[in-house]
Amino acid sequence: MTEKRSLLSRLRFETVGSITAIVVGVIALWVSYDQAQVMRQDIRASVWPALQVQGFVDTQNGLAIGLNIENAGVGPALIERISVRQGQSLVADIEDLRSRIDESADISFDTGTGRILASGGAFQPFVFRTDDPAGFLGVEGPVDPLLASRAIGGWTAEVCYCSSLGDCWLSDTTTNPPAEIDSCDADEASAL
Repeated sequence: MTEKRSLLSRLRFETVGSITAIVVGVIALWVSYDQAQVMRQDIRASVWPALQVQGFVDTQNGLAIGLNIENAGVGPALIERISVRQGQSLVADIEDLRSRIDESADISFDTGTGRILASGGAFQPFVFRTDDPAGFLGVEGPVDPLLASRAIGGWTAEVCYCSSLGDCWLSDTTTNPPAEIDSCDADEASAL
């Protein structure tokens, strides 16, 4: 009987030891998984680009109307597409944009699609300039900056960009923060 009791107590000890090892293993696996998630979030945050898209009007030395894109985030942004709209109408390319604004205005154009914009970097995809702001806006006399800014009131721009990890966002000329999206499909893109 002592032999039987000894065997039974040894089996219980081994069972308790096995169950304890399984529980410790599961806890270690969960802690490892949780740490991996935290590390992924840290890495993701360390390369997060945040593009700010703003239209601008400058009435000093004539008139300049354009678009400014700045990376206020901490990582580089790969610009996948830039879309410009006048009301609900999508602008096809820079020539279409020029015909809608003023064909006689001087234009500075810098292709944005495919550009990598470093943290703190900025560029202007397009700027229209004229020495005759009154004629450009169809008014007489000196140009009021507020009147000039209304000239771009019906225009919107949207930029789709991705981080170096492949996370993508959509930023536009509204005051809303960038919206995270699955990917940047080029269906609705201007050739800018």
